[in-house]
Amino acid sequence: MNESLEDFLGKLSFALDEAAKAKAAADQAEELRKIVFSELVNQSGAKSAAAAEHEARASERYREMTTAMCEARTKANIAVAHAEGLRCRFEAYRSEAATAREQMKMR
Repeated sequence: MNESLEDFLGKLSFALDEAAKAKAAADQAEELRKIVFSELVNQSGAKSAAAAEHEARASERYREMTTAMCEARTKANIAVAHAEGLRCRFEAYRSEAATAREQMKMR
């Protein structure tokens, strides 16, 4: 690890925070999509619930909400993957340091 442990842990902490924020934003987008869907169903003039749901899902507003939700989920997944990659690097560093300490004891 070329950077200091303190710097690396700062990056890991920041990445974990960003992943949590991204997940919260994705959760919020998903809930908003559900609200919009319900509003569209309630506003529909369809004679049956099934027809109202199909009409709602076909609407431009619902498509936009679905796209926004998928984009938020993608950002959250990428942020989580980034944080997990940093966590794996940290675990590799810890393992390397432990091995070096054991080797020092054997000398």
